[in-house]
Amino acid sequence: MELVKGYKFFSEQECEQLKEYCDEKEREFEKLKSSSNQSPKGQKGSVIPITQRHHSRYNFFYDNSQYIHRLITCIKSVFPELEFPIAVQSWVNVYRKGQGIKWHSHAGKNGHSFSANIFLGGPKTPGIYYSVDPENIFNIENEVGSMHLFPNNLNHMVPKNETKKKRYTVGITIHAHPAIDKTLIHGGALNSNNRETIILTDIG
Repeated sequence: MELVKGYKFFSEQECEQLKEYCDEKEREFEKLKSSSNQSPKGQKGSVIPITQRHHSRYNFFYDNSQYIHRLITCIKSVFPELEFPIAVQSWVNVYRKGQGIKWHSHAGKNGHSFSANIFLGGPKTPGIYYSVDPENIFNIENEVGSMHLFPNNLNHMVPKNETKKKRYTVGITIHAHPAIDKTLIHGGALNSNNRETIILTDIG
């Protein structure tokens, strides 16, 4: 069974344009950090990108809605068994030198929740590491515009960026209808302070 599935999602030209969006989000949260003089709870001094630390404040595909139809087509192609409607959380990661993400997995319901990552640009290596167990760790190198899709409970990590060039990615969680809970609904509510979740229906 192939745990990590690949899908060509963006063209190189689209990736270049989206890197500008990523830089704008980074500047937005840097200003927020400066005005409040605080980091999100539990993240002070973190090496996690600031765009990821504020992931609950926005949704990448809501801001770039021209790609939602493509996302639905992708999900139906890779996971045809998933039941719509689906909830999607998405954010960008702008890794500066010294920034990465430690081993982790994403919340969800096994068999109904999946995670994904799209590489937009920057240093391609060393890619993302995945771990089935401590003795079964593998690495997949990044490719511009390509998406990696995998089960939500698969442990993964991103090594620290050792270069001065920024590394750009889009992080995504996908939850089919049986996995949609109160937390996801709260993240998409119009009167919520969070703006992290969108609900998508089948395009037929």
